[in-house]
Amino acid sequence: MSIIRKNRTTEDYKKKLDILPISTRNGKLDALKKFQRFCKEHHNITADELCKELLVLKKQNESEYTDTLYDVLQEWINEYSNLVNPNTLRTLFSNVRSFIYYFGIKTDSQDVNQLLSFPRIQKEEKYPLKHSELLKIVNDQTRNLVRKALYLACSSSGMRIGEAVQIKKSDLEFKERIQINIRPSYTKTQTGRSVFISKECQHILESYLDDLDSEDTIFYKGNCENIQTRDSSESGRLSECLIRLNLGMKYSSNGRHKITTHSFRAFFFTQAVRKHGENYAHKLTGHGGYLMQYDRMTDEEKLKLYIELEPELVVFDTSKQNLEIEKLKVQQNDEIKMMNDEMKLLKSELAEQDKRIIERLVTERKLNLG
Repeated sequence: MSIIRKNRTTEDYKKKLDILPISTRNGKLDALKKFQRFCKEHHNITADELCKELLVLKKQNESEYTDTLYDVLQEWINEYSNLVNPNTLRTLFSNVRSFIYYFGIKTDSQDVNQLLSFPRIQKEEKYPLKHSELLKIVNDQTRNLVRKALYLACSSSGMRIGEAVQIKKSDLEFKERIQINIRPSYTKTQTGRSVFISKECQHILESYLDDLDSEDTIFYKGNCENIQTRDSSESGRLSECLIRLNLGMKYSSNGRHKITTHSFRAFFFTQAVRKHGENYAHKLTGHGGYLMQYDRMTDEEKLKLYIELEPELVVFDTSKQNLEIEKLKVQQNDEIKMMNDEMKLLKSELAEQDKRIIERLVTERKLNLG
């Protein structure tokens, strides 16, 4: 039996990426584009030709192959260390490794650690989005109800912005709080989950929800089908908003805004951790590593925990007041119900006690019922 061997090409590699999530695919294609440019500018060959030459050298001289391979990779790292931040460089390098591996060029993790040098990653303390800042940002969107609802949805549910801009009307489930069923295809991890949004977000959403069809997106108004473009567009609009509000603070290490679309999700996570602990917060935001007890909870139990958390998520004072009133009413109803139950029990016990007294008197012939 003969086995047909086909020479692998960059085009074949790109086709292989088609089944990956859009964000993952775009990240790999971006790294490939940069590596192709490097090969052309520094070695005057294509990325395919570079890989083929390395494989030929490997057959001829293993030691020289290893030296050449890591010299080329270090040269690429040096080239882009001045163009992107250290975190991004590490991600790009990981994707370059995947590309050359496709051609049969394997890089050992220990060799990477010992033979290659990367710029040190500077870690600044993450900026926490404050309630007052969130309120300003939300109020700035008074003329754009869809974007206003988007910001409140992400900050009250922990959704990623890329997930939120894909949510359709048919993904909503109306309960005591609106439940959003996030489809696996919407998520970064390809894992579906359900989340709740606050009542104040619900009020804004309901102001235009009736005008939408079941397959219309509810937190994105536009015709763009590319999810990454939607995500980037919303990031751009938020940046403009931050500048208007004098909230455009940036990190000194990378020049990025301290407040981003991810800040809404981080805001929810922080409040959820403080109220119910890390495992609950990880589960609601779609992270791994949480205790499985949250998978076994009923929808009613999840909703109960969310309602307990909700006062920490709302941004308007009136919303907090309304939630407090609602909480007091529930407590009052529970107390009234408890009192009624106790009275019924007491009446039942008294009736049972009277019955026993009458039976005893009859038995002792002290009471003639005839």
